[in-house]
Amino acid sequence: MIRITDIMCFLEDYAPSELAEDWDNTGLLIGRREAAVDRILTCLTLTPDVADEAVEQRIQLVVSHHPVLFRGVKQITDGSSEGSMLLRLIEHGVAVYSPHTSFDSARAGINRQLAERFGLTEIQPIRPHPELQGLGSGRMGSLSEPVPLPQFLGQVRRAVRAEYLEFSGSSTAVVSRVAVACGAAADFLKDAMAQGCDTFVTGEARFHAALEARAAGVSMVLLGHYSSERPAVEQLAAELSAAFPALAVFASRVEQDPLTVFTS
Repeated sequence: MIRITDIMCFLEDYAPSELAEDWDNTGLLIGRREAAVDRILTCLTLTPDVADEAVEQRIQLVVSHHPVLFRGVKQITDGSSEGSMLLRLIEHGVAVYSPHTSFDSARAGINRQLAERFGLTEIQPIRPHPELQGLGSGRMGSLSEPVPLPQFLGQVRRAVRAEYLEFSGSSTAVVSRVAVACGAAADFLKDAMAQGCDTFVTGEARFHAALEARAAGVSMVLLGHYSSERPAVEQLAAELSAAFPALAVFASRVEQDPLTVFTS
């Protein structure tokens, strides 16, 4: 019998808690470690519709990239949508585990996956971990050959299956050395510039970060938060399935980007 603690051991090895940022809330957030598990669902964010899916599919463990209970709470009641969702999960015996920034920075984590999808070589952390050799936050590397920015944008959009991209930079710019930080990670821009990167790719950024990048002559590419992280959530389901072939593991089928493009 496979128990949640067995899955936790795998996830801790895959995305060590030492890699989590100090402000984060990772690990088992809801549930009993010794509970049996035979069905696992992965998702980017645990929303009410994903929680309903978990209950309907008789899931015992949800691995959600973004943590629930991210900030301190004083009560869990049906007086809020989050409280109602958490109560429903608890009442149906659904445990929740979040790897979050540990997964971002893991050896085969989200940023490494993005860097490889974009064709980068000689991949290294943007911010090396002081105690873990070769690990750290963000990733940077070089293309085998420099390419025009429009060509790189096309490669990136296809790699993450994004409906569209936003970018700041000249259409005549050339891409050679690239920094990557998934999610909302514009704070890595200064690190990327200090490391000599001509292009910085993240999920989302504030207006002034785009202005800063443009002023520094660095191309900034915004994938969208969802597009920057959802492919790795699907890959994690495949990794768990390979490690535990007796279990049914799949990425949420109802989850979708909360943002859509209005074109009319």
